Amino acid sequence: MGNTSNGNVQNNATLYQNTQRQITYLVRQDGTSNLPVLGVISVANKTIVTLEEEIRTLLSENYINPFVQIRVTNQRVIIFPGKGDAQVVEITNANTSLLEAIALAGGIRDEGRANSIKLMRKTKTGEREIYNIDLSTIDGLNHAQMIVQSNDYIYVDFKPRFASAFLTEVTPWLSLLTTALLTYSIITP
Repeated sequence: MGNTSNGNVQNNATLYQNTQRQITYLVRQDGTSNLPVLGVISVANKTIVTLEEEIRTLLSENYINPFVQIRVTNQRVIIFPGKGDAQVVEITNANTSLLEAIALAGGIRDEGRANSIKLMRKTKTGEREIYNIDLSTIDGLNHAQMIVQSNDYIYVDFKPRFASAFLTEVTPWLSLLTTALLTYSIITP
């Protein structure tokens, strides 16, 4: 390579080692993070791109052409997929759609209603805004591309199945009754 100075070779090796290592930093409740060299910086209410550029600018004072890549690692949504257990789904992709999140939770259950899905999202005022989504129509499928955000709640309404629930409860008793009647008819002449 063109660099023959030991200092340059060491810097390049160090830079190579740093690109191979991922370091996780905690964002505190007050929206700050303590980074080496930079100290405590505010990260609240900033996009990933804005924060990367800000950190890159701050690091440029001490490093030549620093590379900064930020990835949020603890984003999750809570999904109630119809009748059954709720699931916490980790969002690994920043552009995860509503349909992808539901698929990650195992899809819509048999009792679930695709025409009655509610997405609850916290607004800047702290209240939850509710979006009613109908995935059973073509127009509703446009809403399936909605990008989910961390701490969204997705609720899939369910349709009660009264007949199957009734049969589930009654079948053992009917079986017992028919067995008793059959036994009685065989024993008596």
